[in-house]
Amino acid sequence: MPAKVTPEDALDLSAIAFDWADSFDTKVYSVFSLFNSVFMFRFSQSANGQDWDRLRHILAPILDVDYSFLSGPRDESMTGEDFIAFASGENMLGSSLIDTQHLIGASKYNWISETVVQGAHQVRAAHQKYTDSTKATVEAKGHGHALVYIKYSKAGGEWKLCGIKPTMYWSEYNIAKIWGHGG
Repeated sequence: MPAKVTPEDALDLSAIAFDWADSFDTKVYSVFSLFNSVFMFRFSQSANGQDWDRLRHILAPILDVDYSFLSGPRDESMTGEDFIAFASGENMLGSSLIDTQHLIGASKYNWISETVVQGAHQVRAAHQKYTDSTKATVEAKGHGHALVYIKYSKAGGEWKLCGIKPTMYWSEYNIAKIWGHGG
């Protein structure tokens, strides 16, 4: 097992972490004001805004997924397509009423086997849920301060995300209300 992750590999892994977070968050709006009128133009890769193809491109065929802290799945052999189905579900990020931003702070990478590197990423995940599609009224806010463990494997000279386990240190507001099970 290599002693350290090379700077070149660390840059590649960082790019995968960025694409993971940004593909979750891509609900892009441009707002232009013209003669006291506001026109909103939505542009994205899919109807609900996320770029699931970008996520698909960085995933290994089989992932070790642990979202149990959020009452989500714990599956050591989840397919990439099943992970996308989970993440894009109406009860998760696929809801057009939920906006998010996963900000990645410092990251640390360590080899955990001959073929797998684990990244520990500081993340602040902001979540906001609206009452309807106009997004004029916020129904709930929930922001998580977390450490997300992402596993990466290299096959055919290309790094892929092969595992993910978010944890949470603390949260602001009521993050459970975002997912519909908070009081």
